Amino acid sequence: MVHSQKLAMANDIVQTTKAEAAITLKRAAPALGIDGTTYHVMDILIGLTQSRDWDADRRPLVAISNEKLADFVCRSQRTVIRAIKRLVELGVLAYRDSPTGRRYIYRNNQSGEIDRGYGFDFSPARQRIAELKEKADRFQAELRAQQEAKRSISRLSRAIKDLANLNQLEGRDASDYLVKLDELMDKTIDIYDRAKALEALHGEFVEWTTRDETQSENAFSKQLACEDDINVTPNIYTTLKEPINSNMRLSSDDDNSNDENASCAVEEAFEKSNNRNSSAISSNASVERPGRSEKIAEADVLSNVSIGLLDVATANVQEVLGVQFDSWRDLQASCEPARLALGVSPRAWKEAVSTIGLKAAGAILVVTLEKALREPDVISRPGGYFRACIDRAVDGRLALHKSLYGLAENV
Repeated sequence: MVHSQKLAMANDIVQTTKAEAAITLKRAAPALGIDGTTYHVMDILIGLTQSRDWDADRRPLVAISNEKLADFVCRSQRTVIRAIKRLVELGVLAYRDSPTGRRYIYRNNQSGEIDRGYGFDFSPARQRIAELKEKADRFQAELRAQQEAKRSISRLSRAIKDLANLNQLEGRDASDYLVKLDELMDKTIDIYDRAKALEALHGEFVEWTTRDETQSENAFSKQLACEDDINVTPNIYTTLKEPINSNMRLSSDDDNSNDENASCAVEEAFEKSNNRNSSAISSNASVERPGRSEKIAEADVLSNVSIGLLDVATANVQEVLGVQFDSWRDLQASCEPARLALGVSPRAWKEAVSTIGLKAAGAILVVTLEKALREPDVISRPGGYFRACIDRAVDGRLALHKSLYGLAENV
């Protein structure tokens, strides 16, 4: 808490914005151990600060009573007090209470600057913005490495068991490798060492299996060798046998009649198949229509929209998130941090993706975030703005390309 107070009184103010600080704090929250009610309180307090208060010559203060904050998060005041204390201990907030313990902010009517303010100060988070970014990146990289190690353990263990079953079917005893697998899975080691050990065991097992198969193939080819065979001249002259069907008709008239009958039969079969196909198409039309409508809906939303246009129009989003939209895959990978920055719930995001597709929902998400970064005071509720855009897209009334052209012109 003393360290947070020192950070709040620092003279060398770090330049940042409200949007950058909000995204960084939300990304670094898992690394700092912020979750549950503490995360909810932090999110509300950041939202109550004004964007101009994050400038270098001002203080990002927010004044709210414990009672009102408890009503917002639907928790008791004691729980809210503990959450605020936790944020102060983690170096996110600093206490700036008045001598009487009240929290209030008086602003200048002309300039809008804070003349007197007491409450919660986000200056410690502003001073640690670079450190928090590094913590968030390191946590995300470690999380991806852990997920990859878990996938490798699951994949390799399943591959070893399948390979053991294959050897058993072919009459080879591979029980030793199953015993090694069980011993390795029961060891108290971290997931990285277990993944490396499983990779080595799988490589050894594959080498043993292929070596055994190679020996079997060599033995089989040796049995088929013709080293001790005698020289025999092959008999290539054979006599022509009688036809199997002695009543076969060979006249040209019969051939013509058969061809005419065959052609008639083919035409009748073709007409019947067309009738069956037309009836099948008419009966299955209702089944195929939803799939086509979903694809057409996503294509309609992204009409006249290219990844190059998104790249030019969303420069602020790419700078804040630390990414670049070179492909649609880059856009899809940035959807999760953009969703956290806007405060869109996982349920609302899942419904948007299932309704108009991942690409279209991601494009609307980054456009909404870009508008919120440029005009934070105009779009007070970015999450509600995003859901309204999704509803307009479903109704066919969203002109996403016009918004992108407008953003690109004002870069």
